[in-house]
Amino acid sequence: MNDKVRILLSSDSDYEKLVAEIYYEDKFIGLLNQDDGLDCMKIEFPDQNVQENLVLRKVDLAIFEKALKEAKRKISTVSVA
Repeated sequence: MNDKVRILLSSDSDYEKLVAEIYYEDKFIGLLNQDDGLDCMKIEFPDQNVQENLVLRKVDLAIFEKALKEAKRKISTVSVA
C-alpha cells in the first residue's frame, strides 16, 4: 500500500456501524459506509461544506482503487471479528 494512504476506522454518530475514512497525503478523499451490510457498502465523498484545504478532490485511479480495497479489507475484518 502506498505509504501516503491512511485508512481510519471510526464510529461516527451519523452511522449505525463502523466506517472507514480514506486519506491520501493527510487529506480526506472518501468514506466507506457498511450500514447496509458488507455486501452492499457505499462510498461517500466530501461535500462542498468541507474546507477545501482538508480534502483531495482528485487522486490517481490506481491509488484510489488500492485504498478502497484496503478500506474494505479493514472494515470487513473488524466487522467479522
